[in-house]
Amino acid sequence: MRPTSDKTMVKAISKGAKMLNSEKTLLIRQSDNGKWEVRMRGGKWVICETEADAKILSYAPVLEALWLKTRPLNNVLAARLEKTAEKMNQYKMRTDARRFQKWAKLARGNQNGRK
Repeated sequence: MRPTSDKTMVKAISKGAKMLNSEKTLLIRQSDNGKWEVRMRGGKWVICETEADAKILSYAPVLEALWLKTRPLNNVLAARLEKTAEKMNQYKMRTDARRFQKWAKLARGNQNGRK
């Protein structure tokens, strides 16, 4: 893994799906009752408390692809991975949350992804 500047990573993350071409954000919709929902990869809709939560979850595939393709050492990416893990945990996506948390630790330079 090579260190990547925060400025470079912010640009890369903001380009997201355009940079990676293969990964796109998940679909977000607002239901008739005003709730925000995200369509997960398996087709299930997850109801979110806020639009911000829905946006964080919808961007997970882009962050995942960015991590898997580049594995940079970077605090900005680590923070985004951690925030996504928190939301996944909040919405009962525990396995995905653990994976994103591990990647966040690795992005901070912890070689084994623990503590």
